Amino acid sequence: MELRYNAIVLKKKEVGETDRLYMLYTQEQGKVQLVAKGVRKSEAKLAGQLETLMQGLIIVVKGRGTGKIAGAVAEKNFPHLRTDVDILKRVLETINIFDRLVDFDEPDAELFSLLSTYLTLANDLAGERKKEKISLLTEGFLFQLFAHLGYRIETGVCAVSGKKLHSGEQHFFSPSAGGMLMGEHSHGAENAFPVSENTIKLIRLFLGNRLEVLSRVQAEPRELREAEQIATWFFQWIER
Repeated sequence: MELRYNAIVLKKKEVGETDRLYMLYTQEQGKVQLVAKGVRKSEAKLAGQLETLMQGLIIVVKGRGTGKIAGAVAEKNFPHLRTDVDILKRVLETINIFDRLVDFDEPDAELFSLLSTYLTLANDLAGERKKEKISLLTEGFLFQLFAHLGYRIETGVCAVSGKKLHSGEQHFFSPSAGGMLMGEHSHGAENAFPVSENTIKLIRLFLGNRLEVLSRVQAEPRELREAEQIATWFFQWIER
């Protein structure tokens, strides 16, 4: 049986003497793991179509077992992401978070679109050498990824009391509480740390807008650092 996937290559791993194991996120089946036989042989042409972060058509032959990659046509290579080591490292770290949070064989067209859009926009910004915008886009993607997977961070009300957060008060974030806290509820919350009002507003922008809009958002370095810290701690809590 032959299957055709619209897929994004998340990562690859060498197995045996000439084979590779690929982790793919597909529009049709969600995350899958497939082997490509003989792809590391010098005369093999398939490897060039299966680079990490490539998006394109993957042809799979399935018999018994997980199936084998029989062909691939790269449609998007995102070349600008590979021209800067820092940008590539940041994007690959983000893809690793995606891979670790998403389960196998759960098709999700909206999530596929979110990932594809992130890579497309990040590639465009890398071509324009806008590193700070890539950082902003990346944090927006992560907060939207968490929310899509059922881990939406509460930014409108105190995650403990349910009372509306008011301007001018000191606010905190706790991963275990799942969002922002009023000061009076921060002492009993695990790993709570103070967060500025502007950072909370920034996260609301991340959660309330399409990724395409985020390149126009203005944020101070301190606010972006706080958002990065929140995303990192929240991801670590989700994985526990």
